[in-house]
Amino acid sequence: MGRKDTLTKEYMSQNDIFADVFNYLLYDGKPVIQPEHLVDKDSTKRK
Repeated sequence: MGRKDTLTKEYMSQNDIFADVFNYLLYDGKPVIQPEHLVDKDSTKRK
């Protein structure tokens, strides 16, 4: 499962892909989330 997780993280770390996926899922494809406004965060890093 680790390899799939790594591939998914790499794929979803692309701002345009992330925005497309979540715009589709949350907003019926309307361009609400703009890729240029996204900021990378490490989801495995603790505060």
